[in-house]
Amino acid sequence: MTKLQQAILEILKNSKDHFTAEDVFWALKPQFPKLALGTVYRNLNYFSDQKMIRRVYRADAPDFYEWNTKPHDHAVCIKCGVTSDLFVPDLKDFLKSQILCDIVSFDLNISYICPECSGKNFETEEE
Repeated sequence: MTKLQQAILEILKNSKDHFTAEDVFWALKPQFPKLALGTVYRNLNYFSDQKMIRRVYRADAPDFYEWNTKPHDHAVCIKCGVTSDLFVPDLKDFLKSQILCDIVSFDLNISYICPECSGKNFETEEE
């Protein structure tokens, strides 16, 4: 395994955060000045394919990657993007009973406004 690959895995392993490929790229750029974003994507996708990390597909935002590969779902704040893990017991069984066939996989991403953002007035704040 290359030093870059080890560094990518360390970023994910040492955090409970959810990282986009761009997040990983900017975290590594000081250590690897010649790093290309495409290289980060290729390595993240390889690690995901090998089940070493988890890739969470999102239709309306960049996919993110995380160390936690155990089955779980996510709640994502639509204002600030903070993402939290969540576990809904028996969700797979419930979904299976609704569609009446086996489920290969699913990703549940709940959109909400986090407590910190709920008190903010986004229309009047300066950027």
